[in-house]
Amino acid sequence: MSMASRTPGKIKGEVRREQIIQATLRIIAQKGVGSLTTSALAREVGISEANLYRHFRSKDEICLATVGQVQEMITQNLANVMAGNTDPVIILRRFFQRQVVMMEENSGIPRLMFSEELHVHQPMREKILKTMYAVSGKLAALVKEGQKAGSIRKDIEPLTTILMFVAMIQGLAFRWSLGGFSSSLAKEAAKAWRNFERLIAPESASRRRVA
Repeated sequence: MSMASRTPGKIKGEVRREQIIQATLRIIAQKGVGSLTTSALAREVGISEANLYRHFRSKDEICLATVGQVQEMITQNLANVMAGNTDPVIILRRFFQRQVVMMEENSGIPRLMFSEELHVHQPMREKILKTMYAVSGKLAALVKEGQKAGSIRKDIEPLTTILMFVAMIQGLAFRWSLGGFSSSLAKEAAKAWRNFERLIAPESASRRRVA
């Protein structure tokens, strides 16, 4: 259905839901998931709690929608970098960069992803796991393509390589979050990527870079 064919009330409702999700990430970034309450959310958005409940039935539903938003952002990041690109290493680098930018612009994401609430709340956990498995599978397929093309070394296991790739992003985000977002995530990420790229490069390419 096109935006033009939707009723104004429907559009307004979608905008309000988006505002609530963004407010959720801001509160989590500042105080953690444990400090997220419907009253705090209502104040952050500038609406009453009664109005908040017109859009979401509970805090759990808000958190689930927020995880869903993160899920969509990750999926879209991968789709965007794969569009028109054929070089697996370039796709990996650009996806890595987009993930870093996503977290820098939404610092509540790492605190939500590492929260106890996400780990014990089955619907949230399953939603993000589904995305991680799907994205990891596509990235592992890219590694295989790079191995066939000779741009990625052939003696590494594709899925294990991608699990290391994902862990690299998570490790950077975790340290950045623990440090109160005071350091430059982009600078640390740039160094991590250069090291990762050297590790996956064919031996001849690695020797040329060192030289």
